[in-house]
Amino acid sequence: MSATRELVPGSEQTFLNHVRTDSAFSTVLEQAVFHETKNLLRGNSMKLFCYRKTCLSLNIVAMLTACGGGTTSPTNSSKTSTPPALSADQTAYQGFALAPNQTYRTDWSLPASGAPVAGTDYLADSFASLPASPATSGTQKVTNSPLASIAGTLPIPAAASAPTRYVVKGQIVIGSGPAYITNISYQGTGIRNDTLAVDGVTPVQSALRSNVSVVPLTGTVVSAPADLSQWFNFLYFNPALLSTTATWASNAAYMKYTETEIGDNYTVFDYNGLTTGTTPVPVATGTTIAALMAAGGIGSSTDATTYTLNNGSVTTVNGVTTYVASVVRPNRTTSSYHTFYELNGNVYSGSLVKDGTVLGGDEYPVSAPGTKSGYTLNYTQNFQIRLNKAAVSSLQGAVTF
Repeated sequence: MSATRELVPGSEQTFLNHVRTDSAFSTVLEQAVFHETKNLLRGNSMKLFCYRKTCLSLNIVAMLTACGGGTTSPTNSSKTSTPPALSADQTAYQGFALAPNQTYRTDWSLPASGAPVAGTDYLADSFASLPASPATSGTQKVTNSPLASIAGTLPIPAAASAPTRYVVKGQIVIGSGPAYITNISYQGTGIRNDTLAVDGVTPVQSALRSNVSVVPLTGTVVSAPADLSQWFNFLYFNPALLSTTATWASNAAYMKYTETEIGDNYTVFDYNGLTTGTTPVPVATGTTIAALMAAGGIGSSTDATTYTLNNGSVTTVNGVTTYVASVVRPNRTTSSYHTFYELNGNVYSGSLVKDGTVLGGDEYPVSAPGTKSGYTLNYTQNFQIRLNKAAVSSLQGAVTF
């Protein structure tokens, strides 16, 4: 195998010094085509060939066309790029979310029976649009609209707008909910969502969406597909909340997808009461996790569990002394683990969702005659749902409150 040297463009003598005189090449043109094809990628689109006292000025484009090629020299043509092909999930997502379409996320607290109570119960939504395709325009920043009530009789209570708080690099960081400022990009065949802090810059949680499907809605609102009725739990379980005759508007649909956590995610919340700043209500002040464990552990009323060193362990996570339970928290659609943090001389309560965990939806009631409540709660829902504008408008016309 012989080494190849790069020829200096425009040097006829350099070219002549490398011309093969193989008898198979019976004409000057054939030899020129042979050598110019070899040098095409070096940008030698025009050469002056002098051979056997014959001078030919040849344009490589014309030569290759005559020989059956159809390419053009990279130095004489503008380059065009082909947009990357979208996966089935990305195609479905983009068709549903790309502007001018609007994707609606919903939030609610509704009773299992009877009429909702203003100031406690609510049914609200917010929407956002994907400005452009991440496949052609890169990562897209999306911000949801402010929460708005779907039911005019029910104002949105402060608790509905309380943001999630995260432990990031040793600090308590406030999430951007309910605006949910998010960077959206395509990763592999999925849709990556990086939720940002309230500053619109700091990433606080990441997830990958897959198994995307868009489901059209027809007929009466009250007879919605099981996935949707279970998603809205008490809105569909309580017969007093929806009209039996209202129908879905034309083009009403919802998007269903799986969402999987990327990286371990640590959140922190009030041990009791409700705050929204960077100082949640602590478990205890002026103490340590070790001291609380030595005193018998830390109780959790929501988990009906006392956490000790027998059902958890203490490690250092991102510079923070952290207790992580070894058992999954009960009655959750998303598998998570109770946590406690030592921060600023206090001990705070929180939760860990581990990398690779599928994020669950909502628990939904299942009729259970003979029980005190008349139902039991099912925690197996493992998908997310978003509505389009026509579906939200249909719900708004169907609610009885």
